Amino acid sequence: MDSRPAPAAPAEPASRTDLPLFKEVPGHHAPTPFYLTDDMYGGLAFELAGGELSDKVDKPVAAPHTHEVPEIYLLLSPNPGGGVIEVVADGEHHLLSSPATFFIPAGTVHHFVTRKAEPGTYCLGLLLTGTAQR
Repeated sequence: MDSRPAPAAPAEPASRTDLPLFKEVPGHHAPTPFYLTDDMYGGLAFELAGGELSDKVDKPVAAPHTHEVPEIYLLLSPNPGGGVIEVVADGEHHLLSSPATFFIPAGTVHHFVTRKAEPGTYCLGLLLTGTAQR
């Protein structure tokens, strides 16, 4: 366990307008857009990445990969069923229709492919980094 103290939270309300922040993520084919990172606002226990999917149908954004922390996919679209992704986790295929969430335990080999996405469909990955718990 990391014995460093957690960073202090900001003393006043704060905003960021320089979003998304792009980070290299192992297994991903291009830098990944992040909207929240674990070093923002004095330290968060999670990171939020992802983006709009309407131009990514049948185009994987990542090869099968793992994370050292759990991840939750959040699939959202303007209309129920407007987004469909196929998640592959440890070789098992799962078809999700929006709105939906999918939990991926740390160390699970995973990726997803968009199968349907009306404009305004997003898949967000919530990475449970636990920084604020240090």
